[in-house]
Amino acid sequence: MTFNQIVWKMAKVQYKKYLFYFLCNSFAIMFFFMFSTVYFNERIEQAKILEGLQGALMIPAVALVVFTIFFIGYSHNIFMKRRGSEFGLFMTLGMTKRDIAKVLLLENGVIALLSIFSGILGGAVFSRLFFLILMNSVGLQEIPFHISGKMLLYTLIAFLAVFSTAVGYSLFRTLHRNVIQTLKSNKVAETIKMKSPVLGGFGFVVMIGSLLFFYFTFSQATDGLVLLWTGTLLGGLYLSLYQFTSFFIELAKRNKPFYYRRLLFLTSLDYRFKQLTSVLMLVTVMIMVTLFFTTVLLAFYQSAKKEALERNPYDIAFIQTETKNNIPMEEVYSLLDRKENRVQKHLEIPVYTYYKKTKWDWQYQYVFMPVDHFNQLTSDQKTVGPREYLYFMNENPDYGESNSDYEEGISLTSGTKQISYSLKETIIRNEMNSNLGLNDILVVSNAEWEYLLNNVKGFESTIHLINVENWESSMDAVEELGKRFTSYNQSTPPITDVRTEHISEEELFQIISKVEDYHSSKNVNGILFFVMTFISIIFFFGSFILLYLHIFADIEQEKGKFKKIYKIGITLKEVKRMITQELMMLFFLPAILGSTLAFLFIVIMTTDSGGIMKNLDIALHFFIIAAIYLCIQTGYLLYARKKMVQHLTE
Repeated sequence: MTFNQIVWKMAKVQYKKYLFYFLCNSFAIMFFFMFSTVYFNERIEQAKILEGLQGALMIPAVALVVFTIFFIGYSHNIFMKRRGSEFGLFMTLGMTKRDIAKVLLLENGVIALLSIFSGILGGAVFSRLFFLILMNSVGLQEIPFHISGKMLLYTLIAFLAVFSTAVGYSLFRTLHRNVIQTLKSNKVAETIKMKSPVLGGFGFVVMIGSLLFFYFTFSQATDGLVLLWTGTLLGGLYLSLYQFTSFFIELAKRNKPFYYRRLLFLTSLDYRFKQLTSVLMLVTVMIMVTLFFTTVLLAFYQSAKKEALERNPYDIAFIQTETKNNIPMEEVYSLLDRKENRVQKHLEIPVYTYYKKTKWDWQYQYVFMPVDHFNQLTSDQKTVGPREYLYFMNENPDYGESNSDYEEGISLTSGTKQISYSLKETIIRNEMNSNLGLNDILVVSNAEWEYLLNNVKGFESTIHLINVENWESSMDAVEELGKRFTSYNQSTPPITDVRTEHISEEELFQIISKVEDYHSSKNVNGILFFVMTFISIIFFFGSFILLYLHIFADIEQEKGKFKKIYKIGITLKEVKRMITQELMMLFFLPAILGSTLAFLFIVIMTTDSGGIMKNLDIALHFFIIAAIYLCIQTGYLLYARKKMVQHLTE
């Protein structure tokens, strides 16, 4: 019998390990390809309504890449661990290390090709279903499904890079082992290098300290500080997980009856935890990330209408100048004032913008408004004296923070003279559509307004604020008006002065409408929510496979261990109870830890919006999603328990 025949016969007998390894790689490719059909969709990249979505999708993309790296690498390690004794046997029969390398490369190459074919095929079928469900759920049926070369290329690059690295590392280890080491590779227990309850306690303290610092500095935290506290938290989490059982056993020893009745369970769990620290860490972080982002995005998705109403007191708003958006009002009304949706209110607020260059060569913008029109806008009865102004900040008073530069008084240049104005009062409330870009306004008397028009070089414009009967039905009218404005603006000379130094002409004169804001927010957050739900399903499924792989990788050794302890008097009932307790710790501790950390991050995130008690809807969303996950995890536990009991007692 030739070596090829021996290898083929052993492969047929041990087909389950090959099948499981093949399925792990196929699923990884399929999930990555399904995600890429959304991430690299050309219409999503080009659609104005989804501007910024590509950057927001980067977070789940990175999470999926990290998961793919760990998932493929880990499944490969388990596969190679099971093949170790076979390679040792081949070597005792005379096969050289070069022959082993050929076998290793051949079987992994075949599995890789089959995985690529089945993963791409499965991804093409299921990605279309996923894409249609996703786009129909968020109301973007006009975006078509398509498969491009970029999607295939990035999927192949990601898989082959991870897979080749894993195979190369295994090849290196196999070629540098002798026959004895190779034969015993799947029977050698992993060394437990450190047992330090103090270190575990220190990790827990680091976690709590990071969360507290994060909570108290969140409002002023920079991206670097957020990254620092998150990294410190994860470091503390790893130490806590690695030394969790050592810490728990140390506490249990203080209660001798409790400790000795559970001695076998505690020592077995201690070994398991130190073996599985990396897996448990990954599962905990995956649960934390998915629960946090899914909850936040669901809250954003469901609050899209409320947010649009808060940001846009008027249904339609735009800025008009002498050369931009300056079509006759009769034409504007012919587009907006429809029989089924009449215009209810229309305000025209004149503003005058003055730009002052600072010593850093930055253009500072002062926007002036006459007090009479301010009173018309706000229904106030304010008065302003000579050389005074009201600082009107068009923001939600709960979140708005005034600019100290406006509160210290201002000075303007009029010819060769410097004119100074002093602050009379600061007013913070949302009276106009926020995205107009005119959130800091200086209200002056009518006389001062006329003086500024005649003596200070600036730019005059008019803000139009319009309400209709039903803003939710105004999308067609707003789009038609936008097209008419675009056509008119293209026929006039482009603006090349200071006004467009930091913003494009199109952005400066765009229509800010309630209906477009609502649909944009709903669509973007809807896509992100459903993508994160998809990623969550992958993570939930993947976390179970990772735990399942490691638990059942050493099932033969576990079976031998339980046969030995069965001979010294342990009963089948006690074996089942110990298996259940151990699996419950492995499955539910990461779930509880990840859920707790996700909830604490949500509590921290809501500090800027009144705290968690003022955002109970977010808390409710979290508990619903967490409950669903725990139910799924319970199903995983029952299945794993059933399979493990069958294996150990057969």
